[in-house]
Amino acid sequence: MQKLRLALELKKLYLLQSLDYEFTDPIFLTQKSGFANSIHSQKELDFLIEKCELCPQRHSKPSRGICNPHSKIAFLSLEPLLDSNLRFSSNMAMMLHNIITKVFLLSLKEVSILSLLKCDIAIQNKENSLNLCMGFVHKQLEFCNAKIIVILGQEAYFAISEDGEDYKRVQGKALKWKDFLLFPTFSLAELIKKPSLKIQAHKEFLNIKGYL
Repeated sequence: MQKLRLALELKKLYLLQSLDYEFTDPIFLTQKSGFANSIHSQKELDFLIEKCELCPQRHSKPSRGICNPHSKIAFLSLEPLLDSNLRFSSNMAMMLHNIITKVFLLSLKEVSILSLLKCDIAIQNKENSLNLCMGFVHKQLEFCNAKIIVILGQEAYFAISEDGEDYKRVQGKALKWKDFLLFPTFSLAELIKKPSLKIQAHKEFLNIKGYL
């Protein structure tokens, strides 16, 4: 019965899309669609993400990431770092794996790895897709129980923030939002493209580690 009700909520969103309904612009870490309020368990959430077809322009299957209910810390990127089978199959994913295990000295069971977008989306469609995915992200942050969120890159930061300032002003600093501490830092793509940035990134990660 619960899955049927959630499916009906999604059907309403599909109908709104077909009528060219305009979703409002994202506000800092705020869910944008009411269907997420009907999700009461992580199992239901995982099911909806994996079956989601809200974005017809997607280039991949949805990836729910890793959402552990007893997470000490959550890593939030713009796009999925893990594939739909939750494998660390890319250079960026492997880099994050090493950061978690070798810098933070945590196991994968102690962290959550989440993304604002759940699929690979064409750049011209990302804004609307972000609005649609925000409900999923909001619930994942609720279910993972992490109080520290590492935001990987300025694209992810500005996707969820109305902050129009220079990203360098907030990078590496602790930002208070509700019960969370947010730490904007480098994107993994930046660290791969410019290895010299890893020194500064390592300092920022150690600073974050001090809050655990």
